[in-house]
Amino acid sequence: MAAGLLALLTGACALDAQTGLAVGAGVTVAVNDRDGDGMLDAVEVQALVEKAFPPDTLGGGFWDGMRASLAAAYWARDLDRDGRLSVAELAR
Repeated sequence: MAAGLLALLTGACALDAQTGLAVGAGVTVAVNDRDGDGMLDAVEVQALVEKAFPPDTLGGGFWDGMRASLAAAYWARDLDRDGRLSVAELAR
């Protein structure tokens, strides 16, 4: 397992920035897309944000602001304003 992870990380270092963003966006959608539609909706983005900054352990004004900022950064990528984030939108 460790050898496979090392190979994956070594291969990722060889990617150019745009390819790396596309791969990261694809992984983000694949891991967080609960309904399987290939995109992230508001509930899925909120869950992703709360996974990064759990409100039960990171409470208070600063952390509330961090969650709001992270969610806003995701929604700034919603180019067609349909309330869903595609891999292409996340990768831009």
